[in-house]
Amino acid sequence: MKSRLLFFLLIFQNFGLSSVSMVYNFRIAQITKHFQFDNLEYDNKFTLIALVFDQYLNRRNCISTNYAGGFGTFIFNYKQFYLRADSAFSHINEKENKKLIFSGTETDDVLFSLGYNFVRNEKNLVTFTGLFGIPTHKSHALQHADFGFGQNSLGAQLDGSRLLSEKNIFMYGLRYVRFFKNEAFDSECNKYKYSIGNLADIFVAFKNIWGKHALEYGYTAKFGFGAKVYPSFDDIVKKTNYIRSNFYINYRYKTVFNNIVNKFLLYFSYGFDHSPQKFGCKFILTFWGSWNVSF
Repeated sequence: MKSRLLFFLLIFQNFGLSSVSMVYNFRIAQITKHFQFDNLEYDNKFTLIALVFDQYLNRRNCISTNYAGGFGTFIFNYKQFYLRADSAFSHINEKENKKLIFSGTETDDVLFSLGYNFVRNEKNLVTFTGLFGIPTHKSHALQHADFGFGQNSLGAQLDGSRLLSEKNIFMYGLRYVRFFKNEAFDSECNKYKYSIGNLADIFVAFKNIWGKHALEYGYTAKFGFGAKVYPSFDDIVKKTNYIRSNFYINYRYKTVFNNIVNKFLLYFSYGFDHSPQKFGCKFILTFWGSWNVSF
């Protein structure tokens, strides 16, 4: 009974809420997509992205977590297809009432994407992408803050861009990811099979371009639902479903040298959880900068 009560408290505070994955978070953002109007004039087969980030989450249960680390991407293009791999690492500091309760460095899941740009004309770009994620370590979400979801996943993403004028672009995206059960242990070494369930995102944004510069601002809505755990606590797990809003602004500078496209980006976002009210995030602040090179 004591073990079940402990698990009740742990799962309610941590399950699906204490794990952060940058490879999934950044993948829905327009800046991490591949087919864009301002790249169509170049026939580049490879793209490399190097990114550094810092994300701070303040939860309503007086627990705060800071993630600081790096993110890397490799993209290969063939005609209207692309193959992509994303990975990341982060140092984690977790505090409760300003007292440090966990500190460590972990790697994120590895996310693979295979996409096809099936609409490509002077006004519209529409890309369909299949997603496949694999964990790099076992989940620690029932013990402390975790980096990466620690579960295999399959998903699909639909991205679209419409050229409103020579300097203005409207962008949108939809994504669904399904996660599969994996093992996790609580602080008393009890073993559980669980899945964070499903992740769905809606994305809308505008981009303004002038010369080598661009300013992008947008909104994403994220929905986590359908978590499963064995031994079963379905009445508890359902309360870990969450709805999250995120508003962001991004500045980009692009330069081309010998047909090599270089992009430098700065990003800031503010987010919060609409639910759950008791253990959700009061606010989430994210800063990152990146360098993209296509050749």
